[in-house]
Amino acid sequence: MLRKSKQAFPKSSINAFHEDGDVKIVKATIEHAGYLQHHLRDTDIRECMIHGATPWRALHVPLSSKHAKTWTGLYKDKPVCMFGVFPFENTAHLSSGHIWLLGSNVLDEFPRKFLTTSKLMSNWLCNQYDWVENLVPVEHERTIRWLDWLGYSFSNQPTVINGYHCLRFVRCQPEIEVRFD
Repeated sequence: MLRKSKQAFPKSSINAFHEDGDVKIVKATIEHAGYLQHHLRDTDIRECMIHGATPWRALHVPLSSKHAKTWTGLYKDKPVCMFGVFPFENTAHLSSGHIWLLGSNVLDEFPRKFLTTSKLMSNWLCNQYDWVENLVPVEHERTIRWLDWLGYSFSNQPTVINGYHCLRFVRCQPEIEVRFD
């Protein structure tokens, strides 16, 4: 019996950082942000609100930073999510950033395509930094399960952001130890 070989990632093309059938990952643009700001899932709009940002701001600010890595996930050439890492500490010995994703309901309509690609992309992004982190509202159980599946660790104690309880999640390179004190 022949085994399938592991999928190469990224599988780049002239038009995409990664392309696999109907799914593409491309550099994010203002046009992608402009489209997605009107098509975000309710949970993603809520996360923006908790952090004190509008969907417009959450999607456009990373595009204005020359240090941020910001990508768009396309399904059948339509933006379904934007994601990336916004660096917050970069020294000669340490690099870290806030990892994030905001998406539309299309992600929930085609979960297998999203899950496979999100795992590959998360691994790739995490390998670019010593550690990445962010916060997720404790009520967003589906997101927490997905982040756990991607290999993130969670704090035991919630952090309160604008009156909402959130969990800090972190993923590090093996030689880095993060303590939730």
